[in-house]
Amino acid sequence: MRFAQPATLWWLLALPVFAWVLYYGAKRRHLFLQHFGDMTVLAKTASRLPALQKPWVLGCLTGLPLVCAVFALSDPRYPAGQSYVPDGSLDVVMVIDVSKSMAAEDYGPKSRLDMARDIARHMLTELGGNRVGLVTYAGISFRQADLTTDFEALDFILKQWIAIDAVRIGGSDLKQAIETGLSVFDQEIEREKLMLIFSDGGTEHDDFVSTLSKAAQHGVKMVALGLGNEHPSRIPLYDANKKFQGYLKSDSGEGQVVTSRLNERALSQVASSDRGTYIRIERGQEWRRLLRRHDVAGSMFIQDERKIYQPFLLVGLLAFAVHMIVKRV
Repeated sequence: MRFAQPATLWWLLALPVFAWVLYYGAKRRHLFLQHFGDMTVLAKTASRLPALQKPWVLGCLTGLPLVCAVFALSDPRYPAGQSYVPDGSLDVVMVIDVSKSMAAEDYGPKSRLDMARDIARHMLTELGGNRVGLVTYAGISFRQADLTTDFEALDFILKQWIAIDAVRIGGSDLKQAIETGLSVFDQEIEREKLMLIFSDGGTEHDDFVSTLSKAAQHGVKMVALGLGNEHPSRIPLYDANKKFQGYLKSDSGEGQVVTSRLNERALSQVASSDRGTYIRIERGQEWRRLLRRHDVAGSMFIQDERKIYQPFLLVGLLAFAVHMIVKRV
């Protein structure tokens, strides 16, 4: 629970003064009535409910409505429903590695690319009303979708178009992919900007740090999601009918089976830069509260709330009604 108007609670500091006034008034009244006879007899004849005529009871019945009024005016609220990013406040560019190594099946029957695709599609459900763009890359990068709020089209692209070798040139040029991702953002519109990078590593460049600095200068928060594990994995090959055809082999004469492992060096550099974060996807669950992290987009999420001032008003009115009844009987 939180109070939308917390400054109102300062009025509670006046309660000790109010209690002293009540005590002083009750004491003066008691001294005044002593001039008319025995106070025990007077108390019994003055009311049908003598137990409720005690000063501390009357004090509580008088002070409780005031306390409840202060809490009601402070506008108490309780979280209700799911938190969300306000419409039109965030631009997100998803940069997805589609090089051959992303076909390695490190997540049970799922490949690294399958995991990246699943995470991206789930994240779309949390970003409704905001713009999302897509970039795929291997040896070169390609803009699959400019910033858009048409999530049905984005979901279709993720399911049907994002595939291994969607970019025909081999390799994994992360630097160029980030530069392409930056070009997707509209720098003239003042919105929070977030780039999500799904990759198992990439080719390292001497000037990679300068690219990360450029992203920070443009106000882009960057999150790298490392896919795969540290142990070498073979890269399976399938035909158009999803039938297993063996494992990828090198072009050398010996035809050795190619293996791939997660290369975190380049991805970790993203975290070491300003406005950068790196998270390793080991079981596929680490990303679920990623957008809500304060260093990612957590400060942008708004929680639906329910106003709950009514119970305070009800208790206050009941206490006031009881006080009036006690004073009259």
